Amino acid sequence: MVIAVACRQDAFDGSRCAACPVQRQGLCGQLGATTRSGLAQIATEQGFAANQRVWEAEGDIGLVGVLISGCLRMQSHSIDGHRQIFSLVLPGDIVSEPGGLSNGYQLEAATPALLCRFAPQGFQRLLESAPDLARAAYALRVAKLEQLRILTWSLGALSVDERLCGFLAMATRFLPYVPLPAGGGTLTVEISRADIADLLGTTQESISRITHRLHLRGAIRIRGPQQFEIPDLSRLVAMGCMQDVFQSRRFAVPPRDGAAHVAIAGAHVRQVSSTTAR
Repeated sequence: MVIAVACRQDAFDGSRCAACPVQRQGLCGQLGATTRSGLAQIATEQGFAANQRVWEAEGDIGLVGVLISGCLRMQSHSIDGHRQIFSLVLPGDIVSEPGGLSNGYQLEAATPALLCRFAPQGFQRLLESAPDLARAAYALRVAKLEQLRILTWSLGALSVDERLCGFLAMATRFLPYVPLPAGGGTLTVEISRADIADLLGTTQESISRITHRLHLRGAIRIRGPQQFEIPDLSRLVAMGCMQDVFQSRRFAVPPRDGAAHVAIAGAHVRQVSSTTAR
């Protein structure tokens, strides 16, 4: 079932679509004006704090929406309690599961996140009447399966060092990345090391050791706990064996004001939390 969370849920004004940071990417970027207008009429905004559960592994889901900002993680736990993250939901991605089914995994916010949520029945009617929405939803699901294939391949074929290099290189496509005048760029990794470790099938200690090893090799320069300068992105891509993937995969690129939208999502949660406390 969908988790009842202390988060703000606001009616969505269709005119705000023009200012939405993901209007030209992901699901909405593949839709015509008529279909986007139809979605706006059944949409509400919902904010989630970091580590807040969106849905459980069992029960009726019935949640449909598009991630506006932040990052969600799809995860499952083994019998011994080990967590495996097998997918990240990025801005522009569709968030949906059929109701009445047990999907076997949880969805949580990896960072403060803002979701544009659609009324399930209204979305289903629109899906059946708007071919562009059906095509876009199908294409995004195929892309997610391809991302899962790449992750599965990397877990079986690459070393931990190569997997981290590949992650950092691909992260420049969906996390804040600012090109530098002299070349290269600065990457801000908003995802926790624990999440990165569970995504790449390793430990936080290994992530820390490999990060410092890459710094000594000149592949990255550590500027802070979450900020890394990448002098030569093409070199990092090659070190992660992601040359073909980097050129072919399309990721939702965060807008320049993406950090502001993450802050907005956090503000939604903080405001409701303070109200609840009172």
